[in-house]
Amino acid sequence: MKLFSIVLLIVALPNPAVGSSEDKRESPVNRRYKGLKFGDSVEDHILLKPHMEPFAESYSLCAWVKKIDYRNVGQGIWNCWFAYGSSERNQEFMTEASGLVYVDSLRLDGRNQAAVRIGKWRHVCVTWGLKSRMARLYYDGVHLRSSSIRSSYKLGLDGYIVLGNQFTKYGGGFQSYYAFGGELYKLNMFNKELEASEIKEMADGGLCSEVEEK
Repeated sequence: MKLFSIVLLIVALPNPAVGSSEDKRESPVNRRYKGLKFGDSVEDHILLKPHMEPFAESYSLCAWVKKIDYRNVGQGIWNCWFAYGSSERNQEFMTEASGLVYVDSLRLDGRNQAAVRIGKWRHVCVTWGLKSRMARLYYDGVHLRSSSIRSSYKLGLDGYIVLGNQFTKYGGGFQSYYAFGGELYKLNMFNKELEASEIKEMADGGLCSEVEEK
């Protein structure tokens, strides 16, 4: 089941063009889709306080992500597009445009393959499960990285979500050098570990695909 979504905050511009043989991610139709845009200042973020109980045992975060700001590209600065922090761990789960993902301080390093590119939409998905004790990173529908999570780890349920930055303290501490400088489209969070086939289906469907309830 899909429990959290910013799909309704996204606007897609209509385009009557059909029949393009180009990659769905880069077709003329999809280049006209506009996502939720974030600038490069400390104010360019969205802070949410959702009910996290449904995600206590598993979750999958999937989104189309595009970098639009050249600032800090290739300079080792981490531009974060999604972060979750609880009172126990203010940096519990983070996804960065560089391709780095952190789950319970464990790093999934996808920088060589999963870095979000300037001006190109890419599909990124991260899954975690208490039973499997695994965190997995997918990029454009392809499984890139997996790592085991400590058996004692449980998701803190009193946390905040921030889009476009990351936490340095509980519920805040945002910094301009963490600002995303990009766009998000069809960001969905599911209360289950999606199968690789489900993630591939979403990625292969492109920006104009319909995300079904999982």
